Amino acid sequence: MMYALDDSIFLFFNSLHSSWADVFFYYVSHKFTWIPLYLLILVLFIVQWKRKSMLIVLMLVVSVAFTDQTCTQLKKCIKRPRPSHNSELSSQIHLIDYPDGKTYRGGTYGFPSSHAANSIVLAFFVFFYLFKKYKWFAISLFLWALLVGYSRIYLGVHYPSDLLAGYLIGSAYALLFGYSVKKFFLKPKNN
Repeated sequence: MMYALDDSIFLFFNSLHSSWADVFFYYVSHKFTWIPLYLLILVLFIVQWKRKSMLIVLMLVVSVAFTDQTCTQLKKCIKRPRPSHNSELSSQIHLIDYPDGKTYRGGTYGFPSSHAANSIVLAFFVFFYLFKKYKWFAISLFLWALLVGYSRIYLGVHYPSDLLAGYLIGSAYALLFGYSVKKFFLKPKNN
């Protein structure tokens, strides 16, 4: 029953497509699109935390590495095919083509979503370390993480439960490495 609900929600959101959205969500999901955002966050960490920003960035990298590896290992263990690799759904799914004409399907397995996990880690780190000074930016990163997650449904490569699991895994590592370091090792810079 849960799989049926997951399929229904996935098919509804995946069906909301257009030619402009194909291009938009392809780039939302692409790993190099967000390099300017990552550089901005790095600069804001340095401005706000000075030398302590090195520890923050190190813990962010560690969190993303743990999150990504956890998701990769779970995909190998659980072996739940992505919707794009589910033969029962193939006639109902909207998939997009790369500029070279190949259809984007992602890897074979999709549970949990690494994109969702990694984006929520970054959102939490920004929240933990920059919220006091950059409130709206910190809040907007959670909306960005949701947009990245939605892009994965739009592209036909993740079910909603893949995203939920990814968000939970990423949140756990963000709390473990991000919040605990702030709580026990860093004191905010006085403004």
